[in-house]
Amino acid sequence: MTINNDCDERPWPRRRQIFLLLASCYLFTATACQADQSEGLEEATQLDVVRWSLPDKLREISGLALTRDQRLLAVTDEEAIVYEYDYDRGRLVKAFALGEPTLRDDFEGIAVLNDTVWLMNSKGDVYSAPEGEDGERVAYEKHKFVFKDKCELEGLTADEDQNALILICKDAKKKKDRLMFEWSMAGESTKTRLPEEAIAARLAQKRIHPSGIEIDPASGNLWVVMARERAVIELTRDGTFIDVIMRLDSSHHRQAEGITITNDGRLLIADEANDRRAMLSIYRMQ
Repeated sequence: MTINNDCDERPWPRRRQIFLLLASCYLFTATACQADQSEGLEEATQLDVVRWSLPDKLREISGLALTRDQRLLAVTDEEAIVYEYDYDRGRLVKAFALGEPTLRDDFEGIAVLNDTVWLMNSKGDVYSAPEGEDGERVAYEKHKFVFKDKCELEGLTADEDQNALILICKDAKKKKDRLMFEWSMAGESTKTRLPEEAIAARLAQKRIHPSGIEIDPASGNLWVVMARERAVIELTRDGTFIDVIMRLDSSHHRQAEGITITNDGRLLIADEANDRRAMLSIYRMQ
């Protein structure tokens, strides 16, 4: 493998007010092309929003995760190739693969827990592997989904404090089956039923379809992105719906599949190409 850089009426907390104000502004699109990089970053920084046009390797980007030292890892739909992307400079840093030949599956999420990389497929099975160097192939283990509930899963994050993975359903036949799962490394696993009707009503929708999930390091709550509904919502750890964090503009978010939040308060959302270029949007929340 080689890496080539491609050219409610209650008052909200101040951080969220600032965040939504910024999100309502005209958002400058910064590309990763070297010739335009400096000018693009300068204007984007003034708005506290940066958008990177991602290389073709990440056209089918399906998940984001941050390492302990805040490096960004991503995975695409069909192959277990993990990419590191420099979200400050807008460039690929490295890529490593799971298996020889490269493992193939329907990957819908990525997380980092205990310095181990975890990939999840749509059935809820997860694969664990050490982080590799650029061009390296690493050995992996497969862990079958520990719950009997059947749904299409499309969101994965890690809880370092609880030493657990959190998975969320995208599709289910019945509203009462929209679930979130906590898979503890200690062997104690739980599931939480989400208040889909309340969330859907708040979004003026009939159903919801989560496509990514992350823990907000500032509050400990869960932020869930939904591609179809073009929104980010906030939940407590027990699944209580708090509110809508952000409505996603369709001109910038064509298919939001990945979400993560940095320790310094930046929200990162990744969109699949969907007939255009895949995008990484970075919002400054505080």
